[in-house]
Amino acid sequence: MKQKLIIAGLTFILTALLAADVSAQDWGNPWGSQTKLSYIDHSTKRVEQITGNCDWIIWDATIDFGPPISDPDPTCKPTLSRTVTRADVLGQGLGYSFEHKGKLIFLFGDTFGANVGDGNGNAYYPTWTSVQNTFQYQAGDTMAWSSTRQPKDGLLINYFLTSDQSHALLVQPMYATPRCFPDGTCGTALPMGPDDIPNSGISLDGQMYIIASSGSMVTSSGGDYTKNYSVVSKFDENAGTFSAGRTISSVADGGHFVYLSLREIPRDANGWDQFFGEPFVAVFGVGEYGKSNIYLSLVPKNSFESGAGTVYFTGLDSSGLPTWGPDDGASDVPVVSDLDPSHPTITNLSVVYSREVGLWLMTFGGGRQPGPQRVNTAGVYFSYAKEPWGPWATPQLILNDCRDNAAGNYIFYYAKTALDNDCPAALPGVTTFPASAGPAGPTIGPQDPVTGNDPATTRGGGFAPEMIERFIEVQGDTLKIYYTLSTWNPYAVIEMESDFTISRGDPD
Repeated sequence: MKQKLIIAGLTFILTALLAADVSAQDWGNPWGSQTKLSYIDHSTKRVEQITGNCDWIIWDATIDFGPPISDPDPTCKPTLSRTVTRADVLGQGLGYSFEHKGKLIFLFGDTFGANVGDGNGNAYYPTWTSVQNTFQYQAGDTMAWSSTRQPKDGLLINYFLTSDQSHALLVQPMYATPRCFPDGTCGTALPMGPDDIPNSGISLDGQMYIIASSGSMVTSSGGDYTKNYSVVSKFDENAGTFSAGRTISSVADGGHFVYLSLREIPRDANGWDQFFGEPFVAVFGVGEYGKSNIYLSLVPKNSFESGAGTVYFTGLDSSGLPTWGPDDGASDVPVVSDLDPSHPTITNLSVVYSREVGLWLMTFGGGRQPGPQRVNTAGVYFSYAKEPWGPWATPQLILNDCRDNAAGNYIFYYAKTALDNDCPAALPGVTTFPASAGPAGPTIGPQDPVTGNDPATTRGGGFAPEMIERFIEVQGDTLKIYYTLSTWNPYAVIEMESDFTISRGDPD
């Protein structure tokens, strides 16, 4: 009965709060309600490489690629976390983060370690590392934690390890009873194969929840995400186990919440929850990966595990107040859209809240429109809003591989012919093809020209911009955000920074 009353009364509560202009986000915000954030051109930069033992830029400059690829004696500039030595993690993607009991938790996607090539064809030792380990992750996923408080100190991560400390713990949600899955398999283990990832997480009253997306299918032409779905699991830190629970959303059913970003709606300066004592979690979602805009739902924190009482954003009314529906199918109005809302390309997203500026902040990958302009529009976008339902400011492109000198610098760039060279800035002065620039490899999958991701010919690309909320800085009238970015080739996670001017004025 309580949940029914919550659903019935939520719109009234939100309307009353907005009409009275009483918002928790306003309290303590020195910038006022009309804060505007403007990206500072050319401010985006690579801060550090997080995963691997060696900085791939330095390593690549001294490695001999053959053919065949050989390892004469490449120079190793150690990463701070030395993830191969400390956790048998050589390469991986993602890097979604959230707070839990004073620790910063990181979730990583498909992972490979310092194996000798048995099981999946990759011979990472001795080409890419001097460490030997025969364990095969088989595209399994991992997680880590950090106590680092400021970006200037360097991001040191510590993986959750197996009981024998030999490698990173696999994120493997398990059901209490067997069931059959969309991929045709049956059992108690949620399928977590290639491209199935722990895409987001949250800590609520000391309990850590991990959201896993499953159902991905890898084809010769790329990933197929038409059967993906998202599942809640509880992580038991002491046992190192993951208990699978409810399914949140499914692409096959028209769901909009398969890839998520979660944030508990902050309390006001006096410690009161916004909705008359009822704490809520804002759930921002993408449906089919690479073919979705961004949607919003709210779920009572006390029923997050069951999902009871969840409401779904259905738009703003004529007064600019949010309206809500009772199910995922009603959530047909995005809070943020891609460049072409009718043909969206949004992939991973990240939403955090900054008390310093009193705003919700969002990053996402998008702008991958068809045609030759894609090289100029694809990348990382940033938006912000006073309330989770918006209105959100017009997204700003803060990282484009070509424009911001990522391609050919810390992301591998390859052009087989002059016609393929759609980013000449990555190959300045080059007239002979094929040609390449930037650190090449290691990559994931079979590393050969025929069946896999040949490091010497596979073009990389930035994806999964995941903000680190505790690293947000305000210096005078400048906002600095820090986020993880995956680069595909080399298959690594790096830390990035982008800066914004803070001013007063209406959002775009």
